[in-house]
Amino acid sequence: MGARHADRLWIAGGAAVIVALGLMTWFFLVSPKYAEAAELHQTTEDTQVQIAVLNKRIADLEHEKSKLPQYRAALKVSQNALPSGSGVPDLLRQLQKSGDSLNVTVGGVSVNAPAAVEGMTDIYSLQIALTLDGTASNLGKFLTQLQTTQPRAVLIDSATVTGTGDGATTKTTISLSLHAFVAVPAGQGAPSITTTPAK
Repeated sequence: MGARHADRLWIAGGAAVIVALGLMTWFFLVSPKYAEAAELHQTTEDTQVQIAVLNKRIADLEHEKSKLPQYRAALKVSQNALPSGSGVPDLLRQLQKSGDSLNVTVGGVSVNAPAAVEGMTDIYSLQIALTLDGTASNLGKFLTQLQTTQPRAVLIDSATVTGTGDGATTKTTISLSLHAFVAVPAGQGAPSITTTPAK
């Protein structure tokens, strides 16, 4: 009877040790590994989401990069329309070229000192007066070109029209007052004016 009792005690003790070892193994070895694996799995999922977002952003940037030549061309058009310097010599050259192509004489040019545009930082207005001589038809084309296709943007302030001669050879003169604008770099102040066309 005592031997059986001892065997039972050994079996119970062995089972208790096995259970204790199993619990210790679970809590100290297996469970932390499961938690670590779950954390790694979550980190992997988060990283995959971030990679997808970054890939989308890269694709968007590549698409924008493909438009870079268009943006540069648009920037050049804008810089020609609103230069950082007075650009008066270039403007006079553009007006003369337009006039020559349409048989319109451009003369009597005067440019006032630059004036700051109210409410606009570092934007200046150049008031320019000039006279145009030619036929009414050619002058109309010149004015259209001045407002639509010429690189430098101008705003016509006023126009006075006079005509001489008979009906078939009427010479028309237009006295124009217009504004050209300048966007100077920040803090540079008013642009200097020169009316001598650059070579």
